[in-house]
Amino acid sequence: MAAPPHILNRLYLPDWAFFPVAAALAAGLIILAFNMRFGGGSAMVSDTAFLVQGEALADLTAGPGTSVRFDPNAPDGPAARLRASASFELAGNMSAGVAAFAPNEFETRISGERIRVVVEARTTGANPPSHIKIGYFIVGHSGTGWQEVPIGPEYTSVSVEWDATDIPAGQYREAIGIWPDIEGQNREILVRRMRVDILPH
Repeated sequence: MAAPPHILNRLYLPDWAFFPVAAALAAGLIILAFNMRFGGGSAMVSDTAFLVQGEALADLTAGPGTSVRFDPNAPDGPAARLRASASFELAGNMSAGVAAFAPNEFETRISGERIRVVVEARTTGANPPSHIKIGYFIVGHSGTGWQEVPIGPEYTSVSVEWDATDIPAGQYREAIGIWPDIEGQNREILVRRMRVDILPH
């Protein structure tokens, strides 16, 4: 039985509330994606680098609109198989994509430093995407934002750089993020290495 019209009218948002509510929802989904699971236990960490490869790729977390599966028997070595079922236009501002979370001991080191984020990836299958988006994200603070980079059928390293000068010393949820299919057509890519380097002065 349908609800009476006077009840349905109460469910409508006033025009002035739409954008604030949408922004709050987007922020909530991003925080949810960052808190779904804290991985990185198998990642390699040094004073100047955070590296995810091999079995550590099994720790990747898929945010809303994306999926990830670890394949230890992928061509050319263990890899993560990434897909996006939603386009970046629709979901990219509400999701961290597929993320590799930085361990606490690395997070505290980037403040005031210039970093380079490197992703080694390739396409697979028919009609593959020609570009992906990558970035480094810090909950509650700025980051690189999503940067579009090309991808092809052979493993290639793509990278972005960023000055983390505005990040106060402390511990935050930080992650390398990948949006594997900008159009959201569920096309698969392979990722076999993700790395963040603190660059020398």
